[in-house]
Amino acid sequence: MVRRLTRSATIKAPSSFALAYAHTYFLERGSHVNGAELALRFPLPHFIFEGLTLEKRVKVRVKYGAGNTGSRPLTIAWQPVGKGPLPGFDGTLAATAETETTCRLTIEGSYTPPGGIAGAVFDHLIGVRIANATIAALLQQFQQAIEADYAARLVP
Repeated sequence: MVRRLTRSATIKAPSSFALAYAHTYFLERGSHVNGAELALRFPLPHFIFEGLTLEKRVKVRVKYGAGNTGSRPLTIAWQPVGKGPLPGFDGTLAATAETETTCRLTIEGSYTPPGGIAGAVFDHLIGVRIANATIAALLQQFQQAIEADYAARLVP
């Protein structure tokens, strides 16, 4: 069973800046060949443990996909480092201009829950909520970092 996820947010920065920032963010943490290693935050649903967030290190690979210069999405994939029930993820990070100084940053992709039938049941009951919260947290992290860096560059 493959699960698709999509999350987006309006970013106060031009689309080309947002994607270039995201690409550089990953490059600074690793190479194209080896990938970047990041700690992803997994907020647990409130009905499990209110406010509890877990972290897991993942190996991330990012590169520009097909498309016109300035509008090419980033392909993004990650695999967990070490053992654990975390699935890998394959998708894209795209920025679509809304105005000259804002864009819509979208993370879209898919994962397959590990663990066979038990993993599929867990994903149906809880895992998909954790996956959506993880993507939302990653998008929020990008939003804050991109907007702060863009605003700092505007200061004369």
